[in-house]
Amino acid sequence: MVKLRALLALLVTLLVATAAVPSAAAADADVDRSTPRRTMTAFLVAVEAHDYATAATLLEVGSLPYDMRRRAPELAEQLQHVLERNVWIELDLISDDPEGNPADGVGVERIGTVRSGGVDVPITLRRISKERGWAISASTVARIPRLYEDHAPGFLESRVPAVLRVRAWGLAAWQWLGVLLSFALAVVVGRVVTFVAVKIGGKLASGTEARWDDELVIALRRPSRFLFGVLAFHELLGTLALSAAAAHVFSRLLGMITIGALAWAAIGVVGVVSRVVERRVAALAEKGSDDGALRARGVKTQVRVLRRVLNVAVAIFAVALMLTQFEVLRNVGMSLLASAGVAGVVLGFAAQRAIGSLIAGIQMSFTQPIRIGDVVIVEKEWGTIEEITLTYVVVRIWDERRLVVPMTRFLEQPFENWTKVSPTLHGTVFLQVDWRLPIDDVRRELDRILEGHALWDGRTKTVCVTNTTDRTIEVRVLVSAANSSDLWGLRIHVREHIVAWLRDHEGGKYLPRVRVGEGDGGVDGDRARPAAADAG
Repeated sequence: MVKLRALLALLVTLLVATAAVPSAAAADADVDRSTPRRTMTAFLVAVEAHDYATAATLLEVGSLPYDMRRRAPELAEQLQHVLERNVWIELDLISDDPEGNPADGVGVERIGTVRSGGVDVPITLRRISKERGWAISASTVARIPRLYEDHAPGFLESRVPAVLRVRAWGLAAWQWLGVLLSFALAVVVGRVVTFVAVKIGGKLASGTEARWDDELVIALRRPSRFLFGVLAFHELLGTLALSAAAAHVFSRLLGMITIGALAWAAIGVVGVVSRVVERRVAALAEKGSDDGALRARGVKTQVRVLRRVLNVAVAIFAVALMLTQFEVLRNVGMSLLASAGVAGVVLGFAAQRAIGSLIAGIQMSFTQPIRIGDVVIVEKEWGTIEEITLTYVVVRIWDERRLVVPMTRFLEQPFENWTKVSPTLHGTVFLQVDWRLPIDDVRRELDRILEGHALWDGRTKTVCVTNTTDRTIEVRVLVSAANSSDLWGLRIHVREHIVAWLRDHEGGKYLPRVRVGEGDGGVDGDRARPAAADAG
């Protein structure tokens, strides 16, 4: 009788234990396990709702020891912790085919790996049968205790009060507070470390005669704040036990900031190098001839245009790297490239003018029909090239106005460049005078005017008759100067003094007059007009 009672008690215990062990057969009929994606979705939904009993039905435990089958809900909770910390699961990348992903093997779907014991442990799903669908594989379930032991909650996480464990947007309240505090500390660390580095770098740079190292320290100061801050923020985030999804998002954001800071630093270095080249060329030009000055302006133009080209290239490259941080954008980009078609043609035509201007700017830097500092006549305006960009040119007109001209204008239409080969120029002063004027007297007066004049370069001074009318003759005075500004002032000076000389010479008898009669020397009317202004 005692043996019978013991046998019945043992049978009841086994029945209860067997009923407590979850199995795929006892799974909730509402759980869709027909594909790997739906199975994983059901597991994540269940553990997020703390329904670990349902989540346990999605574990393949039938072939595992009895103890592990009994602890299936606990294993499901531990797997949630391991996956949350180490695997950023993108459900869209998991196969929604009942047969799974052929690349992972027949009836197997790999969703990620977890680092444990120095090796990467795969997390896989396995198709149990066509009727029972998919479940988290037994090989993965068997490794859960070891994985959980390697990635168990740390010292800080295990001691956080319950009130700070409330989750929002994938992070607990204490983690959000930690992120804000880490950000504030990272800003302080970035500024302090940069301040110390700049002080040390500034002292080292001040001990040299060169200027470029001082400029380099200044150029790298602000990007360094971001770089040091990102490094500090990354290290501080490691103590917050962030989920894999949150860590992925923060790593992408920090990666974008790092790329931007490096691009900023690269642009600063390009600026320092370009200024060094400009200063050296300018120093050589000051010691050389006018041809050296022309070459210096040419190099200066090339350096500035190339600097802008490099800056644009660095910016485009940085933006491209930032976009590649996101899988979604990479897929969108590939889709756009694959389906360019008519859209590509339309965009090509739309961007034709902008691309043409960019190419024209690059071409301008090498062919150099104009250079910074050149004196030009464009759009019937006299001015000096003040700025050359990749798309337009700024001309400073003589009255301090700025004429902005598209870059393609200088490649497609004619214009005058007074300093293309040499800054030296010839200028004319035209006079309308009486037929009786002795030309040699004008030549002697011109010699007197130009003698010792600071604006005359000593190359050319001529006086000749270039035209005649029934009343006057046209006298051209030709002079030369070192540059257009000197020539303008010299022409004004010569014109004013010759006009004054004609007015006073022999009572002004050689000024143009209207004759109303004839006689010895002519009979002059009572009207006279002074020499005409320079037509050139």
